[in-house]
Amino acid sequence: MRFSLWAASLLIGGQLLAATFPAKADEQRLLFTSLSPPNSPNSAFFNEWAKRVNDGSKGTIKVEVKDGFALANYENVYSRVLDDIVQIGWATFPTLAGKFPLAEIPGLPFMADNSEHAAVALWRLYKTGLLDAEFRDVVPIWVAVYPPPRLHLNKTPRSLDDLAGLKIGTSARYEAALVEKLGGTPISVRPTQLYEMLQRSTIDGTAMSWAAFEPFNLKEVTSYHVEIRFGGGSGMFFMSRKKFDALPEEARKALQDAGGEAMSRQFGVYLDEQAARQRSIVANMPDKHKLVEPTEVQIESWRQKAQPIIEDWIKTRPGGDGQKVFDTYKGLIAKAQAGQ
Repeated sequence: MRFSLWAASLLIGGQLLAATFPAKADEQRLLFTSLSPPNSPNSAFFNEWAKRVNDGSKGTIKVEVKDGFALANYENVYSRVLDDIVQIGWATFPTLAGKFPLAEIPGLPFMADNSEHAAVALWRLYKTGLLDAEFRDVVPIWVAVYPPPRLHLNKTPRSLDDLAGLKIGTSARYEAALVEKLGGTPISVRPTQLYEMLQRSTIDGTAMSWAAFEPFNLKEVTSYHVEIRFGGGSGMFFMSRKKFDALPEEARKALQDAGGEAMSRQFGVYLDEQAARQRSIVANMPDKHKLVEPTEVQIESWRQKAQPIIEDWIKTRPGGDGQKVFDTYKGLIAKAQAGQ
């Protein structure tokens, strides 16, 4: 009898504990591939975000940040998410083989002054519904626009008015188009290839954001930096729509609460701060690096050379929506820059 009473009390106590503390077995594990080095500022930022989501999910999900490129890379992350190998990915639109021709708009030259304003405008553009056809299969948790790339060379150019004879590594089509308009030869290069190609002088320079200098050690292989404003590459942190829709309501809410316009802005501010910090490091090495601010005349000349790129983008967008999307995005940028 004593054993039976003891067993019954243990069973009841176990049931009460189970009701108070949900079983971990009910918690869904979501792998988030950061595509960033371990112990980097990016990794710290993403882990803080994951903790915020986990704390708000009421035990329904656990986001685990996986650094590096073991699970995915920039070229295959979209398919890895759709195939459920990872559940949250960081993708850049220019690398996705034309899947997001409208969402690539921040990559056009001279569109925005920083990452924060461009990202807020892109999220608001997404919320207008003009981009819905491109997001049929995925749900963006937040969007990103990287700080506008600058021109970084491993030698002093003959002239800033003509880049003839210079091979410039680029990873986005509109960067390549502007390099060509300026007289240079664009070479398609993945960011992970830049260090070696610059070191060997296979290329003479690259169009790359200051924010990329630390991750790819570019200060070691460049010396001349021109503050020309290429368009900022855009991207998203996303899940497959099928996977997202299957999550419990509490999990979806936690992801949405930690994403959206507020997170697009926060990540934009973070990227701008990273770009400013890394530019400052290079600027404080005057014996090894020279930073050049173009004149107003040069900027206007580059704008005129860039105009055909913008006109071609507008004309070639699928569905004939190029002009409407362009005008809407420009208006949204103006509002973001005005603090609205």
